[in-house]
Amino acid sequence: MTPDCELLGRYAESRSEEAFAELVQRHLDLVYSAALRQVNGDAHLAQDVTQTVFTDLARKADLLSRRPVLTGWLYTSAHFAAAKAVRAERRRRAHEQEAQTMRELLHDPAPDPDWSKLRPVLDEAMHKLKEADREAILLRYFEQRPLGEIGARLGVSENTARMRVDRALDKLRSVLSRRGVTLTGATLAMTLGADAVAANILSASAAIPLLLHSKAVHESVSAPPIRVLAFCG
Repeated sequence: MTPDCELLGRYAESRSEEAFAELVQRHLDLVYSAALRQVNGDAHLAQDVTQTVFTDLARKADLLSRRPVLTGWLYTSAHFAAAKAVRAERRRRAHEQEAQTMRELLHDPAPDPDWSKLRPVLDEAMHKLKEADREAILLRYFEQRPLGEIGARLGVSENTARMRVDRALDKLRSVLSRRGVTLTGATLAMTLGADAVAANILSASAAIPLLLHSKAVHESVSAPPIRVLAFCG
């Protein structure tokens, strides 16, 4: 049997798809099985992880071709890729649940005593925030922008946008608390999402400076030279 390092070396030197296909067939079951266990049996997610692992193998072919055996690297790579995929899936589901909750609140609003306390002091409290914090809250809760879009507008990742919004909301809570309005972060977020837009606060408060500095988002997408899952069938 041709050693792993020789097959990967052929791919690194001449982009031999035949050599890479043999590597994939040799190690596919190991990688996919490890991924499947670690993503709680989600076959589609396990396929994504498997694709990621072999794409990384292709990308690092020159360096990894010095290893006599690739089994250990592939197994470890599957572990880290699966953990990352699980985290991303959890974030996606949490975002979907948050969006669904906001939609339900907007379409079926119930009388909200928290809004009665918040409404008289909201705009004054918003103006006590720094511009960046105020902008994050306006985009997220007043304009109902998804976090991905907020990140694009601010020129940061979606995760960084989420952290900025969370920090800004916490600062707004502190300002409101000093004015006698004490709300949890979750309650404040839901109240803003449900009532700030429905009550048309933005149009009533033209003095709120909403400065949206959109930045171009440049994505560097490096397409793998080989579609790994093509070898699975």
